[in-house]
Amino acid sequence: MTDELTAIIADDEPVLRFHLKQMLGDVWSELDVAAMASSGDEAWQLIETVRPRVVFLDIKMPGMTGLDVAERMQQAGLTRECAVVFLTAYDEYAVRAFEHEAIDYLLKPVDEKRLEQTRDRILQRLTRPAPTQVDLSDLKRLLSRDGSRESLRWLNVQRGEDIHIIDVASVLYFLAEDKYTTVVTDEGEYLLRKSLKQLEAELDDQAFWRIHRSTLVQVARIDRVERSFSGQLKVHVRGARKPLGVSRRFAERFKTM
Repeated sequence: MTDELTAIIADDEPVLRFHLKQMLGDVWSELDVAAMASSGDEAWQLIETVRPRVVFLDIKMPGMTGLDVAERMQQAGLTRECAVVFLTAYDEYAVRAFEHEAIDYLLKPVDEKRLEQTRDRILQRLTRPAPTQVDLSDLKRLLSRDGSRESLRWLNVQRGEDIHIIDVASVLYFLAEDKYTTVVTDEGEYLLRKSLKQLEAELDDQAFWRIHRSTLVQVARIDRVERSFSGQLKVHVRGARKPLGVSRRFAERFKTM
């Protein structure tokens, strides 16, 4: 383990990774972000190679989760000299679970003042003897309760070369574009580097409905559903420039409306 202050950021959202790296450069210039990972498996490989002093781990990643990686770090004895910070979009209930276990976390989207607090806590921890290890299996059980189900609250999106963080509640609908997704809001359109299938799994299924293999619409934004003479359904969304077609496969749910 090196005495140099090095860090690894692991998150499956590239925009969030680079945004956090930029923020760390602003509030903690002495910290060298040596590498970034897009999955838990990649994060573990980098941790073994780099042996960082700080690791920022997204809770929900493909393959190994952030908690899985942290557990493996504990088993290998790496958390004694390496501070782990979880990145989470969990609700307040789950955040209390983190606080109960005395584990540091950053709620997405990351706030600069909160990041400064995390920096100070890490610096204090690294100058003290290693604390008692927490039981991450208990934390996993707490986070798996129904009350702590994770749904996306914020999106890291792009428009041109600019990066934006937008509230999911501001979205009118999502439109699939190959491996990417177009996000349509009152403020215009953005690009999200995530497939519609992956996005649907992370959204609240009561708040967003799939109406077509290429379209997810926010239910609260539906103004009316129009039926043509041929039986074709079209959804009129408040704020959208044109109605959205409903495929037969997904028309059933509108029969009760």
